[in-house]
Amino acid sequence: MTKRHFVICVLGVFSLCGSTAASAQPRWGRDRMPQAGACFFEDRDFAGRYFCVRPGEDLRSMPSGMGDRVSSVRVLGASEVTVFRDNNLRGRSAHFSHDMTDLKREGWNDQISSIAVYGGGYGNHGRGRDGDRNNDYAYRGWNPSGPVWGRETYPREGACFFEDANFRGNYFCVPRGGTYTSLPRGFNDRISSVRVFSSDVRIYRDSEFHGRSSEIRRDVANLRGDWRDSVSSIRVF
Repeated sequence: MTKRHFVICVLGVFSLCGSTAASAQPRWGRDRMPQAGACFFEDRDFAGRYFCVRPGEDLRSMPSGMGDRVSSVRVLGASEVTVFRDNNLRGRSAHFSHDMTDLKREGWNDQISSIAVYGGGYGNHGRGRDGDRNNDYAYRGWNPSGPVWGRETYPREGACFFEDANFRGNYFCVPRGGTYTSLPRGFNDRISSVRVFSSDVRIYRDSEFHGRSSEIRRDVANLRGDWRDSVSSIRVF
């Protein structure tokens, strides 16, 4: 074997190994969960069989019979998860930084086609794995751990929540697919108007998406009546 052939063979082996790691297919089971990453369960409330994905890994397509059977997600360590409706991390998406006991309540039960898992704070995935803005969950103003009043650039798809009526004062924005299960003190009692960008919004009176709710499909200049200063949790989809 010539030196040139040897180098080609070695590169081929490394290429094959990398391809295997990138395209590793999950299997239903009950193996020990990793310290970081996410595990995806057949049934709600983390019941039934599951498979796990470690931070920095993604599944660009789900094997037949798996993507349409995920009903709950357990997030492990300082990890975050984005699920996508379509293959190759495209289409409608939702971002989770905490356990999801029932994806049906989020509109995602049995609808996941691809998955990305990474460490907290998005790491180098601020513009998605493909380096574009197709997924507005990671635009510059989004803070998944909690809202921050400010005047950041509006998202292309999502919603912004304002302190004052008529879209005045400070605001925070949530990209399409983003959620806040519980707004901290100083936010749930100060939202007075909502601006919507190519998305729908559902606001809830109580945390964890409980209690009375209302869907918003267009800008609301004044949250009059019972809803003004009464929002405790938010979904944008």
